[in-house]
Amino acid sequence: MPWKNFLLSEQAPDDPRTLLVNLGLVLVLGQILVWHYLRFSPVLSNKRKTARVFVFIAATTLLVIAVVQSSLALSLGLVGALSIIRFRTPIKEPEELAYLFLAIGLGLGLGANQRLITVLVFVVILAYMGLVSAGRTSALPPRVLLHLAGTLPAREGGGGTEAALRELLRAAEEGATRVDLRRVDTEGASFNATLVLDLERAEDVGPLLTRLEKLLPGCSLSVVEGNSLD
Repeated sequence: MPWKNFLLSEQAPDDPRTLLVNLGLVLVLGQILVWHYLRFSPVLSNKRKTARVFVFIAATTLLVIAVVQSSLALSLGLVGALSIIRFRTPIKEPEELAYLFLAIGLGLGLGANQRLITVLVFVVILAYMGLVSAGRTSALPPRVLLHLAGTLPAREGGGGTEAALRELLRAAEEGATRVDLRRVDTEGASFNATLVLDLERAEDVGPLLTRLEKLLPGCSLSVVEGNSLD
């Protein structure tokens, strides 16, 4: 069967053979979506755990649409059934939500037997997102999220917090093109600070940690990749 005739299938959506073909297609495209998410998404959460649900979401959406589209009563019943569902899992990254909607759209399109439109839009969206991610990775400097926690050293004349913060920013600016102070917490001699740094090179992380350890001996340092942060 030519690809054009296959994608423009005129068979009834509820035909068993049509349903099986669409189900096979949604499984293949769902796996492509999983690969694309793992390869190009810059989210910091556990991507493999999230990616596992994409195929299930797309296939389940296809099943629901294939069942209810031929009956108005079933469609109304579906609205009532879904109204009692509450999703409690938080979406930590906006890009995760975009991939979830794409998986749902994949199931919707193939469940309605709109193969050509679904495949075409699906390929265009993934190609665009891949190009944007590749350009973003190559254009942006290394970005890190730095959290520092320690005890302020005693200083003559007081002003320990102000002096420590000034020295911290001075130490962070060496080798960095941008320093963004996000949070500072102090309680007595305890000092906590969170910064986002755009470094000139990834190798600058080591010297940065060395300078901060000299500034606050015995401090706790945490560095996380932060290219997805704004």
